[in-house]
Amino acid sequence: MKFLTPIFLLLTAIIIHIAIFRLAPKMGLVKLNYKKTPIMASYGIAAFGYIAAILVALALLGYGGWRETELYLAVMGAMWALGAADDIFGNRDVGGFKGHFKKLLLERQLTTGAFKAIGGGCVGIAAGWFVSGGNPVKWALAALLIPLASNILNLFDLRPGRAVAVFFFGLGVTCIRAGAQLAAPWLIGSIAIVAMAFGVLDSRAKAMMGDSGSNALGAAMGLAMVTNTGIVFQISAIIIIVAIHLYSEKRSVSALIERNPVLKSIDRRLGVR
Repeated sequence: MKFLTPIFLLLTAIIIHIAIFRLAPKMGLVKLNYKKTPIMASYGIAAFGYIAAILVALALLGYGGWRETELYLAVMGAMWALGAADDIFGNRDVGGFKGHFKKLLLERQLTTGAFKAIGGGCVGIAAGWFVSGGNPVKWALAALLIPLASNILNLFDLRPGRAVAVFFFGLGVTCIRAGAQLAAPWLIGSIAIVAMAFGVLDSRAKAMMGDSGSNALGAAMGLAMVTNTGIVFQISAIIIIVAIHLYSEKRSVSALIERNPVLKSIDRRLGVR
């Protein structure tokens, strides 16, 4: 009997997956990619269903703790919801933190991008308090790193396979740093497996991760960092991510990759170009 609920959860995720992909045109989720080819622009909406089903199923079967499962699902779920709202209702006429908050402060217009940024900050503050144990330094770092990591994947989701590669790079560095002390490896591994499966579509330019996918996976990456690494690692990660964000406000990250022979060579191996 204990296997029936996990099977039901997986079947539910499959049904939701099929429904979302079939309704994608009506939901405005079929958009032009960088090659002006119409594709599913937010497979993250469906991917999170599999992540939730697998994590809950593993916990029910006794392969993981409910505390870690609830933490990851709550943080990823909140970021996923904010990203999904931006995918479905967002306006791409405005981009970047500066553009969205300029719209909010000068024109009194709340864009979905600004709403997502504010909501993401609130999620980071709440999650940071939960994982910090009340330590103010750890709280501040987690409150910054989780939303920043969530958004950095979105920043790179402009070419096939790029955002997924950033996710696995960040997760890989975190796992190496944590070593045998890695917390909840079963949980992180399950998320990585789903990301890899959907990443095949991404790298082949058959679908894009979208804000829903990049925000959820980025949040998982950030959460893994704050629960498995020390203060120096987290500060370094924050500095690097902030630097990339600041650069992207004025210049194109894609153009930078194209100009640099090493980055260009790596980028060509991540997906079709």
